[in-house]
Formats: sequence, C-alpha cells, structure tokens
Amino acid sequence: MTNAADIWTAHLAPGETLVWSASASPGLRNADLSRRRMLFGLAGAASLIIALMLGVRFVESLAINAIQPSMLAAFTPLYLVFALAMATLALWGVRRALENPPAAAHFAITAQRLIALDDDGAIIDQMAGPEVDGVIAGGRRRTPDVYVLRKDDPKEERAFAMEYLDRPLEAKAIIEETFPSAPVTAADA
Repeated sequence: MTNAADIWTAHLAPGETLVWSASASPGLRNADLSRRRMLFGLAGAASLIIALMLGVRFVESLAINAIQPSMLAAFTPLYLVFALAMATLALWGVRRALENPPAAAHFAITAQRLIALDDDGAIIDQMAGPEVDGVIAGGRRRTPDVYVLRKDDPKEERAFAMEYLDRPLEAKAIIEETFPSAPVTAADA
C-alpha cells in the first residue's frame, strides 16, 4: 500500500471520490497501548499480590483455629472472600492489559459515506452520509478521537469511531461540512 488512493480504489463505488483520507498514527496508537498495558498490568499485578497474601493469611487462620479454636474463627472465611475478590480484580486487569487496540487503521470520507479499513485494507465499518447525526471530538486533550453519531441510535452504541488521528479536528470539520446536520426547527424543539 504505497499511496492513499491505492488503499481506497477497490472500495470506492463508480463515480465516488475521496474528500479526505488519513491513517491512524502509529505513535499515538503505540503510546496509548503502552499506557493501557502499564496501568492495567500494574493494577492486575498489585491485585494478584494482595490476593496471594490474603490466601496465605486464610490458610494460616485455618491452621491457628485448628490448634486453638477461638471466636475469630467466624471471621476466617472473610480472608478467602477478599482473596477471591482480589484475584478477580487481578484477572480483570490482566485481560484489559492484553486487549488489542481498535482494528481501524485507515479512514476516508467521500461525498456519500465514511469508511474505515483495517491494516490489511478490509472494510471494518462504514456509514452512509444520510445516517450522520452529529460529530463529537473527545478523549485525549491534544489529539482527541472523533466519533460520528448515527441517526436512530439513541443509545449511541454504533458510533463510527476515528481514533488516533494526527489531525482529528480537521476530520471533524470536513465531516460537518460534507454532511451538514438538519437545522433545528420550532417543531423539533
């Protein structure tokens, strides 16, 4: 894939032309992935250590209560409960640390639709122009992600995400210019 036009040629309909295209920044993508892995990895490791310590304390309490029973035996199961809770938290942290970043690597805007491709050049998401309800820029302060909201999706579960762009506000402006939203009338308010 040497040229931006080469990536998109196979996916464009006859007469459809690119208005804008860009690829996800490898630097932003790697920095976010490293940050996520460090944060969730540390949380998982700390939770695992605490779970192991609570597990050892549970076994010690069982041994002590077997030798000399006391009223504290009633609280011994709490060590096991908290150990299991921390082990669950450790598992969650490890799973989150090992998650892959979003598959979308290339984005394009045509006069008819928005398109997202993966690294191999396969379409993973697209959105017709008439479906565009609004555009939101959010996430990181200096390089926010762009989310295009779909009409008839009140819970915003299927937003078209354009993440890790070097110039996201440019993409937002082009989307808003290419697919202007319907003006609000007195009947809509």
